[in-house]
Amino acid sequence: MQRYFIEETVSINETFVMDTEHIHHIKNVMRAKVDDEFNVVDKRGSAYLVKLTELEPVTYKVIEKIESEVELPVNITLYSPLLKGDKMDVVIQKSTELGAHEFVLYKAERSVVKLNAKKEDSRRTRYEKIAREAAEQSRRTKIPEISFAETLKSIDFEIYDVVLFAYEDNNLTGRSIKDVLSRSDAQTIAVVFGPEGGFSENEAEIFKSYENVALGRRILRAETAPLYALSVIGSYYE
Repeated sequence: MQRYFIEETVSINETFVMDTEHIHHIKNVMRAKVDDEFNVVDKRGSAYLVKLTELEPVTYKVIEKIESEVELPVNITLYSPLLKGDKMDVVIQKSTELGAHEFVLYKAERSVVKLNAKKEDSRRTRYEKIAREAAEQSRRTKIPEISFAETLKSIDFEIYDVVLFAYEDNNLTGRSIKDVLSRSDAQTIAVVFGPEGGFSENEAEIFKSYENVALGRRILRAETAPLYALSVIGSYYE
């Protein structure tokens, strides 16, 4: 069943006009008809089953609240540099499906992709659209936040309960993610990944006091590593 994130709060048995940004999808993609049902998630993060009552304008009635919990019990912030081509699109989309709470795109010393402020704004808009669509498709109740940061040195990682650092040079000597999580009652987790060329020695030094984790027994590509980590974290908590 289709799900849409809306910018207002709704109430059961009340009727509302759909947000403008979803009208094209409802009428021209879904080819919806009066009495069709779908889900909305309001700005409080509550999901509801609704029924289409009119097409001009697109209007729906709220039938009931959906009580099922789909979000992970921890907030996961994924730190990643920008990746080449459409790899970042894939990471944003799949990581959203896997439950990421937030994306912070930082400037790595070995980053290939470098953007000015104007291009960052354009990319953010694109990534937010990808995250929204992925959250709708996977029936989440939250859309991950996306922001750009400077270098890793400028970021305060002390705000997290657990910081997982995936350093490929020490992959086989790192602890397993599940082992780290089992020794912590974490509510907030930062997972930090490097670019295609890996972390520099200066960047690795920043995380010497944090948990270096192993991502299996193989060296993963930059776009694969976050998905592996999120899958392991998800399987631990779910």
